[in-house]
This record gives sequence, C-alpha cells and structure tokens, in this order.
Amino acid sequence: MARNPGQSSMATEPQLDPQRTQLRDEVVVHVQGLILSGGARPGTLLRLAPIAEALGASITPVREALLLLTQDGWVTQEPNRGFRVLPIRRRDAEDAYLVHGFVAGELAARAAAVIDARGVGELTQLNAQIARITGPDANVSDADSLEVDILNSRLHSTIYASAASPRLTWFRDASMRFVPRRHWGAVPGWIELNRDGHAELIDALAQSDCEGARTAMVEHIERAGMLLLSHLDEIGFWDRDADD
Repeated sequence: MARNPGQSSMATEPQLDPQRTQLRDEVVVHVQGLILSGGARPGTLLRLAPIAEALGASITPVREALLLLTQDGWVTQEPNRGFRVLPIRRRDAEDAYLVHGFVAGELAARAAAVIDARGVGELTQLNAQIARITGPDANVSDADSLEVDILNSRLHSTIYASAASPRLTWFRDASMRFVPRRHWGAVPGWIELNRDGHAELIDALAQSDCEGARTAMVEHIERAGMLLLSHLDEIGFWDRDADD
C-alpha cells in the first residue's frame, strides 16, 4: 500500500530491543578500542564470530555495530568477506571538529537567547557534579572517567536541546560520529578540560549573552579537538599513507 506523503513512517518501523541496542553499543565501543589501541590496524579484516565470542554476544548486535561503524567511516563492508578497518586521516578528524565547533557554537548562541533559570540551574548542577569527581586532589578512576563522560554529554545535550533546533543538532551529532565513545579518559588533559571548561559557557548562557556563549562553546570544542588529536599523534594512530 502506498504511503500518503504526509503519513509518518514511525508506525511501521520496528522498535529496537533496548538490551540489543545496549549490546550493539558495547560492540561499537569494543571495536573502536581495538582500532585506537592498534589492535586492529587499517586493512585488518574484522570477523563477526570472534568479536561476538569475546563479548559474549550473538552475531546480530555485532553485525549491527559494524554496520554503524561503516556509516561512520571506521570500517568498510566487503561482500562475502566481512568488515575491514579503514585508514583514518588526521585531516578528516580536523574537519569533523571544524564543523562540530561551528554548529555547537551556533546552538549555544541560540540557547542563550531562550534558556530559562531552570535550564541554567540544571547545567550548574551537572557542572558541580563534574567538579566533585575531578577535583584537583581527586584520584580519577576509569569508572569516574566514564561518569564524567556521561555528565559532560548530558551538559552539552541540555544546551543543544535548549536551542530547539533539531536539524542543526543532527548536523552536530553527525560531525562527531568519528569521535570514539568512552575513550576520553585516556586523553591527557580531558579531565581538566571538563573540570574547568564549562564555567564561562554557563555564565554566558545565564546572562543571555549569545555571542559570549558562541565564543565560549567554540573555544571549548577547539580545545577538546586539540587534546584528542595530540593524543592520537602521540600513539601513532594516523595512517600516514592516507594523507599523501
């Protein structure tokens, strides 16, 4: 039956099992970790069964995860063979952060124009939780680092949601699909960036200072990008031939 142009397709789309979605995301993190650590270099063929066995998962969430990573440029699918790790150029990561900073800055500026006291209070609370975990004398564990990652994501998502610009938020999310999930704890300086890097942004939002919020967000994203790129430089992550 033909669908009317205005008819939503949501009713016909299958609902994902939350447990399977969680397994899929765990596989994504696992494979990204293999690639970032050098355990799966460019050209490596990733087979589904060994990954599923290593994680105690079935083949289905592994395939779904690798298809997501194909969309995001981490791997490519080869018919009748499997998924092969792609070379990643430093320039591509730089471009991702260029787009990310621009779009996130615009979202912050729009949020500053409309965010209310409740929204600012939520941001302040999230920032205080990050500061509590990452204080100067804190011994930040891997579990703490993961919690900071979650809190940081909530803080930024709150700002972007306040902007009420879903299409622009989609572009921001798309620009960050290259960035690995849950591996920020290994990046030197990232903990300090999250401890100290939000106060100016939140102040600008509280004062409805659109341009101040834009500038603070862009600078924050640029610093995060430089930290990640420097870390990947240090571990020799980039495929040299890919940039030639």
